[in-house]
Amino acid sequence: MSFGRIIQIIGMITALYALYFGIVKDSMKMEVLMLFIGVTVFFLGRVLENRSK
Repeated sequence: MSFGRIIQIIGMITALYALYFGIVKDSMKMEVLMLFIGVTVFFLGRVLENRSK
């Protein structure tokens, strides 16, 4: 498993954690922030994955 793929998985987990904040904690501000961070980390992993090929 490559480093880029691991970063992508971390980004997906962060995005899922954002849903937890939105549903359970009822914090829209934190949900959007965590979703943005998750998408950014996933995209970074995607770029790293494409560079290694």
